[in-house]
Amino acid sequence: MTKIKRIALSVAAALLIATAGLIFYIDTSSSSTVPVLMYHTIDPKGDDMSPHILPAIFEKQMDFLARHHYNVVAPEKVVAYTRKEEKMPWRTVAITADDGFENFYTYAFPLLKKYNLKATVFMITDKIGEPGMLNWRELREMSDSGLVTIGSHTKSHPWLPTVSVDEDRLREELAGSKKRLEDGLGRRVDFICYPNGGFNDLIKETARQTGYKGGFTTNPAKSSKIDDIYAIRRIKMSSTSVSPLILWGKISRYYAWFKERR
Repeated sequence: MTKIKRIALSVAAALLIATAGLIFYIDTSSSSTVPVLMYHTIDPKGDDMSPHILPAIFEKQMDFLARHHYNVVAPEKVVAYTRKEEKMPWRTVAITADDGFENFYTYAFPLLKKYNLKATVFMITDKIGEPGMLNWRELREMSDSGLVTIGSHTKSHPWLPTVSVDEDRLREELAGSKKRLEDGLGRRVDFICYPNGGFNDLIKETARQTGYKGGFTTNPAKSSKIDDIYAIRRIKMSSTSVSPLILWGKISRYYAWFKERR
C-alpha cells in the first residue's frame, strides 16, 4: 500500500469516527427535544410559500409521518418528554397550527382523521366565529374527536412583550382567552402559543400563574434553556418540505440541534 493510500485511509477513518461521535453526541443532548411542527393556513387558494401550505402538500407530509410510524403526540407529551418525566421514543413529532383559520377544519382535520394523527390548534379567541376563522361548532367537534387539542393564542394576538408593561392587560390576554375556551369547550385548556413567538420572563411566569402547563414559541433567544416548558421551540413548515429526504431531515433531532447552534 502506498503512503498516499495509507494517509487517505487514515483520514477517512478519522472522519468516520468523528461523524459517529457527533451523531452520538447529538442523540444524547437532544434525547428529550421534540420536533414541533408549526403550520398556519392550509388552503388550495393562494401560493405555496410559508406560512401557506397547499392541502396536497400537507397530506404528503402527514402520509410520511404515518407510513414511517412516527409517534405523533399531543402537547402534554411534549412537556413530559421535555421534562424527562417520560422517555421519548426515537421517531417523535408534534403538529401545531396557529391562529385558528377555518381551513384547518376544512382541509387538515379530515387528513388527521384519515391518518389518525394528533395536532394542536392555537386559537385567537376574539376571532372565534369571524369569517374565515374557526367557530365553536368546529372547535368542539375537533376537540371531542380526541385528535385535536385546542390551545390559546391569546385574545387579540398582540405582541406580548409590549403588552407586558401593563400586567392587567397581559393577564387578561392570557387568562381571559383561557377561560373563554374552557367555557366554550367544556374542558381544560392547558397550553398557550405566544403570538409571533414574543415572550419574556414575566410573560412565562404569568402563563404559569394563570394555569397553563406549557408555552410554545418560534425561535427563542439562545439564552432560553432547551428544557424550558414555557419556551418550547417549533419548526416552521412549508411546501418545500415535501421530499422524503428533506422532510426527514427537517423533523429529525439533527436539524433542531444544528438550528440551535447557528
